[in-house]
Amino acid sequence: MNIKSLISEHLDHEQWVAILSWALLTSFCLYMLGQRATSPFFGLHWLVSATAFLVFIVSFAIATRDKPYSNEPWLRLSLIVVQLVAIYSLYYLVPYSFVAILMTICVAQLPYYTSIRNSVLLSVPLSLPLWFIYQFVWSDNYAWISALLFWAFNLFSIVTMGTRMRETKALEREQAINRELRATQMLLQEASKQNERTRIARNIHDLIGHHLTALSINLQVASRKAGDDLRPVLEKSQSITKLLLSDVREAVSDLRDSAVLNIEETLEALSGISGEKTIKVKCDKDLNIQRVDIADTILRVSQEAVTNFLKHSNGDAQALVVSRQGKLLNLTITDNGKVRQVKEGNGLRGIHERAAKVGAELQIEAASEGFRIQLTLKDDL
Repeated sequence: MNIKSLISEHLDHEQWVAILSWALLTSFCLYMLGQRATSPFFGLHWLVSATAFLVFIVSFAIATRDKPYSNEPWLRLSLIVVQLVAIYSLYYLVPYSFVAILMTICVAQLPYYTSIRNSVLLSVPLSLPLWFIYQFVWSDNYAWISALLFWAFNLFSIVTMGTRMRETKALEREQAINRELRATQMLLQEASKQNERTRIARNIHDLIGHHLTALSINLQVASRKAGDDLRPVLEKSQSITKLLLSDVREAVSDLRDSAVLNIEETLEALSGISGEKTIKVKCDKDLNIQRVDIADTILRVSQEAVTNFLKHSNGDAQALVVSRQGKLLNLTITDNGKVRQVKEGNGLRGIHERAAKVGAELQIEAASEGFRIQLTLKDDL
């Protein structure tokens, strides 16, 4: 992997714009600061200012990484606090109020952790230090105007980011619904095929089977009443009838045995790549699931697990494995997200309810190596 692809994998367009803005701002501020007699290039004041700029961008890059951390969201919130400390330090160190551009970059992260309304309310106290510091430390009589203007920029940044987040969440919901609809459609198609095979088998058994049985009985009666010259022919016809009846029963049995649900094709509709997360499905070859309620439970539990993984897990890989051990079906769902403690929300409660509905055993485990759901169902073939 080259450096270009590595960087593009971890930084999106918004981050690139923020980094470019930071780079231009830092360059101008440090150059102008170095021209001052009180803060020459590579002097203590200049180096401390450069360090504050560097602390800001490093903490910003770490806080806005797409890949989740194990201790979400506290690490990111802590890094936002670090950014604020760096910004307020720069207010004291740099006499140029346009350094408040960094605050606009910082507050754009707030909608990720709270509502737009709360973000707007928070922007007020966060913007006040610009006024006070430049008014009383740098004797800027127009600092209140700068503070007011940059507060307006902050509002624009918050609303823009909040709108983008709403659109992203709407797209994610749409994608999740599409995955579930495709999987449900596949299950309905499989159930329809199963019902059609069962109906054909029942009709063959009820119609042809019964008629052949009646014909065999009539031939047996006729052979007893017939003369010696016709008896061999009738007995041969009866033998052929019995053979045909046996073939019909075997065909009916084969049709019933083939009336099973292909759960793998159904679950494949949930697999794929979503963002940086990958979902894989693996099923035993001879699962032979005949009960629609069992297949539906496997599908619904898998859907809940996939949704939870995409929304909450800090891992990037999930595996859905369905296997059979005699009359027991096992659904094992694992991901590499590190979870310290399981917090049961609506998703996990829904999984518990679906498992209880069909009398299945459910185990949910969280360990340092990942999250695991084990569902065991009894399927009488």
